[in-house]
This record gives sequence, structure tokens and C-alpha cells, in this order.
Amino acid sequence: MNKKLYQLANNLTSDYHTDSNVQATRLSDLEIKKYSDTVLTRIRNNKYNTAPEKHNTTDILSADNQRAASRGRRTIRKTAQYAAAAACIALVLGVTVFSSDVHAAIEHIRWSLSSALGLPGDLTDYSDIINTTVTDQGYMITLQEVIATDEKLVVNYTIQREDGESMGEIPLMPDSEQLYINGKNATNAVSGGSGFIEDEHTIVGISSTFDVPGVDMAQENTYQLKLESLDNYDLDTKIKGTWNFSFTADGSDIITDTTTLPISRTFTVAEGVTVTLEELTMNKLEQRISYRMEGSTDYLLQLTATDSTGRQAQFDTKIFQGKNGIGYMQNQEIIDDGRISESAETVTMTLYAVEIPKESGRMNDNYVQLGEPFEVKLR
Repeated sequence: MNKKLYQLANNLTSDYHTDSNVQATRLSDLEIKKYSDTVLTRIRNNKYNTAPEKHNTTDILSADNQRAASRGRRTIRKTAQYAAAAACIALVLGVTVFSSDVHAAIEHIRWSLSSALGLPGDLTDYSDIINTTVTDQGYMITLQEVIATDEKLVVNYTIQREDGESMGEIPLMPDSEQLYINGKNATNAVSGGSGFIEDEHTIVGISSTFDVPGVDMAQENTYQLKLESLDNYDLDTKIKGTWNFSFTADGSDIITDTTTLPISRTFTVAEGVTVTLEELTMNKLEQRISYRMEGSTDYLLQLTATDSTGRQAQFDTKIFQGKNGIGYMQNQEIIDDGRISESAETVTMTLYAVEIPKESGRMNDNYVQLGEPFEVKLR
């Protein structure tokens, strides 16, 4: 196992916050429609740090978006979940932050995956509405919506007390999220976001992304999501219980509607270290850039993109499997535009890299540009 990555993951610190300054108000019909279409499409000026979660996996080292952590944005959930194995090292980086807009709109709209992930588009053509509630130990967990896509399953669910009372200032979250696909444990790495979704702190909303490499998601599969014990990590409160869900999902539609464009550009990262950007893939759920690194596992990548319509996007390392040197960057939508436009003809990209610290400690933000900006044709 790469000792540097193990030390890095084990020295992350945590800050969990919620936005308690938003006043719930009744909305006009026009405002309700606006929020229904666009709630949580912006991530603005949020501060967060990261923390390890008590979650066991077999071969994934998972850490939160280190760039955002060093810049000091705020999340409403601990989003780092990690483990490592000697045979394979991987990095999972991701963040979802819930905007204050949801507080005003939650009374009127279903809390959808689009809202939870802060996406501007509608995912209903590709998602499955589950809307199933399981109650244990006085707590109700409702699995609302799921979407299966290439090598991942994304879910969102809510937690609330059966008596409807407030859960206090710190949201409870599952101590363990286990995913089974067709009866086999497929839990490799989990990232996501959570927070109270109304001012009274009676409902916690959670979105989780399960990375499931090697699973054929372009068919109908049977899934079991098993949640165990609710923890309040700041106050060391634990509610022991089990909340299990079974459902089916088929990722063939969104996989079919995914655009894949070759990049095929190789860059020198350091002496004896190269990285090849292989493909850009885009769909309603995400945009990602796959890559292959040779000569080292000690670097994270970041890429900025400006398309021909003027929109900007930033891609950060989401998955890196050190054993075989493959990984991908995902657009984190941490700037206003967030995504490459579907109508753009070309996009200009600039690649950056940062070395993982040799000693334990927090990641820095000293990304270094690799090579010159380059253009990719989208049509």
C-alpha cells in the first residue's frame, strides 16, 4: 500500500455545518416552478473540511475534493469515506453541497436527484423513483430516487424521526452504506453530500454515489442498499438499527445517450511520469475525462475547460486506481457555469497536476500546469 496516501487519508480533519440563517417563506406559483427547475444549481461560497468515515471497503482509498478543502468551502456533510488494500490504491474525490434555496422550496417540491446533486438538467428520464420508507429505532429513512449509469449508482434518501421532532444542530448519517448488485457486495467507494433540507432540522437529505467498476450497468440489475446505525459524529451519538432497501434499475438509457469523444493527448508530469488523457464523456448526470498515468501514483490531476459558447468547467480527480494507473476526472460544478455546453462546437482545455505530500497532512493547492492549452472538437 502507498504509505503516503494512507497517511494523507488518515490525517484529514472534519467540519460539518448547516445553514441556519434561511427563513422559510411561502412561494408564489412562479417561484415554485423556478425552484422546481433550478433549485441547487449553484454552489456558492461554502466552506468545508474533510474527515474519514467509519466505512470499510476492500480496495478503495477515498478522500474528499482536496482542492475545495484547501480553498475553504463549506460542506454540510462529511464526504470522505476511505479504506485501502495492499494490492490496489485508488482515490475517490467528490463533493455535493446543498444551497440555501432548498430551504424555501422544500415544502413544495419533491427532493429530486437533480436538486440533491445541484444539476441544472432534469434526470427523470433516466432515474427510477423508489419512494420507499423503512422505519427502525424511531427513525424513518426514505429512499427516493436512484440512477444507474456507467460504473456507478447514485441514490438520494432522507432521514427523519418517526415523531417528527428536530434532530438538533448536527445531522445524523449512516455509519455504513453497503450496496449489493445481483446478490453480490459491490461496495467499493462511496462519496456524496448531506445536510438538513429545512429550517426545523427535522429532515436530513443525503445523496450517495457508489462507484462500481466492472459491473454491467447497461441492463436491469437488482440492487440492495443496506444502511446501518445512524451516527452524529460531532456528539458521538449512535442509533443502532438497520434500514434495508431492494429495487431494480437499468442504466441503458443514459449510457446510450452518453457522448464519448477521443482526446488522446499525453503530457509529462515529472521525470519518468506521464499521463494520457483518453476520452471526454458527457451526459445529463455528469461529464468526465478518463486518463491513464504511468511511472507514478503520487499525483492528482485537475483540468479547466472553456467551451466555444464561453461556459467554463473544472474537472478534478474523482477515481484513480494506482494498481493499473487508470482514473477519471469529473466536473465538480464548483464554478458558475459548471458544465461544457451541449451546443458548444469546441472546448479549450488546460491540464494541471499536484504531487501528493510525502509526509502526512492536508493536500495543498499548488497545481502546476502541464504543457499548453489544447482544443477538442465536440462535433
